[in-house]
Amino acid sequence: MRYRVLLVAALAAAVWLVPSPAFAQKEIKVSEVVVEYISPLPYTQAVAKLEAAFKGAGLVVIGEPNYQQMQRMVGRERRGSKAYFVFRPDLGTPVFDNDYNAALEIPLKILLYEREDKKTVIRYLKPSAALGNYRGLGSVGKSLDELLRKVVSLALR
Repeated sequence: MRYRVLLVAALAAAVWLVPSPAFAQKEIKVSEVVVEYISPLPYTQAVAKLEAAFKGAGLVVIGEPNYQQMQRMVGRERRGSKAYFVFRPDLGTPVFDNDYNAALEIPLKILLYEREDKKTVIRYLKPSAALGNYRGLGSVGKSLDELLRKVVSLALR
């Protein structure tokens, strides 16, 4: 009887801890430095939610290369595809104070593109991989890793 109660409790905990499919997102470890998520949302919805998540996290969009539009300029048609160059202005101070050369790594770049199955890929380089090579910026890189993880997770809901 005691084992049955423990089994039921363990199953209930497992069901409670598993995210519902509507909010499920999967981080795909492409390499040590590339992170990729597959969003079940259509491209335009994923773009809108990601932009809202940037704003909520205090990230400033510095640039938005629209790869789909660029392809149209040369007579080619592509599914949705764009990038965002983002950064939090307050984090520029430790970057410049610790190692001015690290300015090569900012702003951060996030790529979105629509797959044939209408799902959206969100991909970026881990900031810790880029900033970890500069004096005194390992912790800034790790905090940006966490910030981007939260931003993308929020955008996938």
